[in-house]
Amino acid sequence: SFVFLSSILHEFVHELFAGMKVLGCYQFRVTRNSDPFVDEEEVKNLRAKIQGELPQRHFGDAVRLEVANSCSEAM
Repeated sequence: SFVFLSSILHEFVHELFAGMKVLGCYQFRVTRNSDPFVDEEEVKNLRAKIQGELPQRHFGDAVRLEVANSCSEAM
């Protein structure tokens, strides 16, 4: 059997934020511009070069926000 992690989080969100009034729980996804700089002609080990670029990807600009259909307009 499989269970989505989001389903577990949704079920226990009140315990995760104990002492707070939870008004809603919605899934979202942020896509970032993570265009890595890799000059294939100069790189002998492409895999190692890409692994070196991956830690920098979280600094990219947010380019898209996707939210669940159930998310309120105010949110």
